[in-house]
Amino acid sequence: MEITGKIHSTKKEFLYALKFTQEDVIKTRQEKELRLYAINRAMRSGNAVKNKVRIYFKDSLNRVIFIYTTVWGVTKNDVILKKGVTIPIKSIIEID
Repeated sequence: MEITGKIHSTKKEFLYALKFTQEDVIKTRQEKELRLYAINRAMRSGNAVKNKVRIYFKDSLNRVIFIYTTVWGVTKNDVILKKGVTIPIKSIIEID
């Protein structure tokens, strides 16, 4: 999925104040599979050598936001960051 428009930056300490989109930002099955692959790759890299990635996601106001952080875990619905902070997978546009 191509990201267009203004991109806002944030830190994980401020994620608790955001509300996330209720609908999945990605519509096709193939793009969802690629997103999940990127999430799992980021988690393995984060756990092995503490690599950080950029996570681009949408909030409930349809703003594109990115965070530069380490992915520590993944559940069925969420990406887990340090200190138990989570981002819903359905809100994630891209990870690089």
